[in-house]
Amino acid sequence: ISQAFCARIWSGLTPKTYLSRFKSVLFFYRMDHVKHIGGCHCGAVRFQVWNSPNLHVFECNCSICTKKQNLHFIVPKKQFLLLQGGGDLTTYTFNTHAARHTFCKICGVQSFYTPRSNPNGYGIAPHCLDPGTVCSVTVEKFCGEKWEESMQAHKTIRGMSNALEETL
Repeated sequence: ISQAFCARIWSGLTPKTYLSRFKSVLFFYRMDHVKHIGGCHCGAVRFQVWNSPNLHVFECNCSICTKKQNLHFIVPKKQFLLLQGGGDLTTYTFNTHAARHTFCKICGVQSFYTPRSNPNGYGIAPHCLDPGTVCSVTVEKFCGEKWEESMQAHKTIRGMSNALEETL
């Protein structure tokens, strides 16, 4: 990146805008985050997500997660980018309709969804990531059968979809 380019994007900013842009740059260059690429089985849906190479994955026992054998890690929406296949997705909701379960219309694979626990983020299926960027996976059980009680007591899941700007 040239010095002239940097001067152009950083000069003349208000302190608030400067801080916001600085935090965004910090986020994308964090040493503990890598770019994961993934998608569905047929390849119609592809996405990228920035997260640690050491994944913290939740195993939920609610009715739909049990049927799907759903394991997922949660990221803020800012860390997710749908690369292709938006038109090949279909959505299923039930009960409170807060969770939005997205599936590929062609192969039926759910590679990501919007979880009820974190509607401002995405639940990403680690088994849908391309190989080469995951170093380790830690699985934590979440009692989705007793969702309300679990959310009150759970120490980890509530803040997982907070963007970096909210934690600095």
